Amino acid sequence: MIGSNICSCEVFHKWHGLCYFHFVQRPGHHFGCNRTVYFQVEEIDGMKRSVVRVALSFAGMPKDQLNSMAILAIVCITKNAALVPNLPVTLIALTALQAAYQDAMNAAAVGGHKDTLVLKDARNDLVAALRQIAAYIQSLNLTEAQVLTLGFDVVIWNNTKITLIAPVVTGLDNSITTQLGVYLQAVNGAKAYHVQYCTGTGAWVDAGIWPNTKGIVITNLTPGTVYGVRVRGVGGSEQYGPWSATLSLMCT
Repeated sequence: MIGSNICSCEVFHKWHGLCYFHFVQRPGHHFGCNRTVYFQVEEIDGMKRSVVRVALSFAGMPKDQLNSMAILAIVCITKNAALVPNLPVTLIALTALQAAYQDAMNAAAVGGHKDTLVLKDARNDLVAALRQIAAYIQSLNLTEAQVLTLGFDVVIWNNTKITLIAPVVTGLDNSITTQLGVYLQAVNGAKAYHVQYCTGTGAWVDAGIWPNTKGIVITNLTPGTVYGVRVRGVGGSEQYGPWSATLSLMCT
């Protein structure tokens, strides 16, 4: 029996390594317990540990969020390829599927019924590839931190809402011409960082999604132009956190 002052939890059945738990709400609380969940358990040297479950929630994401998640997965897997040496879908193939999906989204936004059907097919192909990769990652029994560094979410059974705070951009570096290096403080719970830049009151331009706070560089800028930079964390219950305050510097 495990529990808290809100609800208690008791294992009532175990079958083929799956432990089923029933959460019972204590009197006077309205936490939404009284439900059954499960997680897999494996034994290592006589010790049991829960196996992290890779989330498949990307299949139901809105169009833009699915595209962002695919880009994030490509970036993170590229950076952490040693964790997944035998991907069932190559990074080249996944990148091509993501690009086709993004092109289909843009076409469907201004096109007709035919473009919408193409978008549907492109989405199905991308989701199918991500499902294959998620199943492969699941088979590796990685830690929660390792799964997150690959750009995938994990199942959180207690439904606790995870809210990211805005990152703090601590500095910009213009020591290399046509580039701006971005320095920021890490955000708890963020698995990557989304960077944008702009000039004056112009529209924000995506500079990509970065798997950590190190090595963030915006390239192909115009010398003598002042650029504003903002960053937000990727992850949490809402997929993204709030944007940071804008920091500006002239590109050399």
